[in-house]
Amino acid sequence: MTALPLTLGPLRADGFALYRSGVRWLVPSGQRVRAGQVIGYCNVKLEPNARLAAGLSFADELELQVAFAARIDGRVALAAQAMSGGYLDLHGIKLWSAEETVGEIEPAAPETGGEAAGRLRLLALAGRRMTALADVHSGLMPGWLGRIRGWWCEEDEAPVTLLSLGICDATGVVLGAASAFFEMFEHAPFPAQMVFVPDHPLAPAAPVLLDQLRRTPAEMAEIAADLQAALHAARPAATAEDHMMAGALLATMRRSPLTDSYPVFTGSGSRRLGPATAVLLSLNAEPQVILRHRRLGYRLHMLRHHQAAAGPALRQWLAAAFEPVRRSVEDIRRDYAELIDTLGRETGARVLILNRMSTSGLETVSNYAAFDAPLGDTLANVASKELNLMLEDLAETHPLQIVDVDAIAADLGGAEHLPDGVHQSSLMQTAIRGEILAALRGAGREAPRLS
Repeated sequence: MTALPLTLGPLRADGFALYRSGVRWLVPSGQRVRAGQVIGYCNVKLEPNARLAAGLSFADELELQVAFAARIDGRVALAAQAMSGGYLDLHGIKLWSAEETVGEIEPAAPETGGEAAGRLRLLALAGRRMTALADVHSGLMPGWLGRIRGWWCEEDEAPVTLLSLGICDATGVVLGAASAFFEMFEHAPFPAQMVFVPDHPLAPAAPVLLDQLRRTPAEMAEIAADLQAALHAARPAATAEDHMMAGALLATMRRSPLTDSYPVFTGSGSRRLGPATAVLLSLNAEPQVILRHRRLGYRLHMLRHHQAAAGPALRQWLAAAFEPVRRSVEDIRRDYAELIDTLGRETGARVLILNRMSTSGLETVSNYAAFDAPLGDTLANVASKELNLMLEDLAETHPLQIVDVDAIAADLGGAEHLPDGVHQSSLMQTAIRGEILAALRGAGREAPRLS
């Protein structure tokens, strides 16, 4: 069977010259690959020209890469000369050329769609560092990033955007094993953008997201002044860990990812996408107790293992400046309802929520008389059942789609595939990913085309 040349295909950023590094292959030459499987990637650099596109800047996204996949099943022969070696595989030094050939593919089936089947499918990646100093020179989306996104589309197609604001139960599902959306890219047969915001230092509980949406610049300045004063007055003196955590915390609080818009470069040029079409949340991110600032009133939720990264001065500030507020199931329902209503008014985004596994099948309690009521305050499986039922009730009155992790775990076997109730196996991640993509595809039918 005749091999087809693998060409890069068109990619253009209006107002910029687009340069690429040498290619870093992720599969060996001669390997059989699947359609949509990422086989390599390169770093890219945008050099502004005299006709810089107004308002379309990637200045805060210092990590830019393009990954590519074959469009058909087949065996690849990869061009060794596509790899430059050394720093030339890290820095953009070669102008992007749509016709450049980086290898060949021998189709697995005779009907392949002609030479167009050899044009690589492109996945653009962009990472915003938590600090400009957090640079790592090699790897996929390297360094300490406060936001990662990846998008793919053909010509004038309009990608639908999924914003992931979950915790660990969403991370692997959305980011995938390589932390670069490869699985989403391979299995989504429609144009899409995936945006991932990590759960540190702020965990994305509904009250925290609401505060981010509503916070004014003046309120943010007051928050920053309060924290700076606390670090200045701390005894013993604040450490490097305190200042690093404080900087990350303020940077995160200053933004609302729910209202972000996104510049993209595509085969037909640059565009700006509006706020997310759909937002993925996690019921596991909702604590029974949340911190509220005693004077300024804003809410804070930090996962325990992330709190450990703070120094003594910041931990002292958390203990002195905040009060713990217990949240009932009704409180969590009310916060979700307010968030869904607010998003509906401000961005029109659909909300998807991962529910909780309500039983592992390993519970051995046969008599609950020894436990104080309400049982949900002390027994995690009871709390999960109550929260899952609350989501079902909420979905009756609000535009909410539940991703039923509980049912998927029951079908696959929770003890094997979700042993701690949060971290899933690869098989379970695949099942959850399929549910999310189905929901996102439905949202995409209503998305406008790019213009």
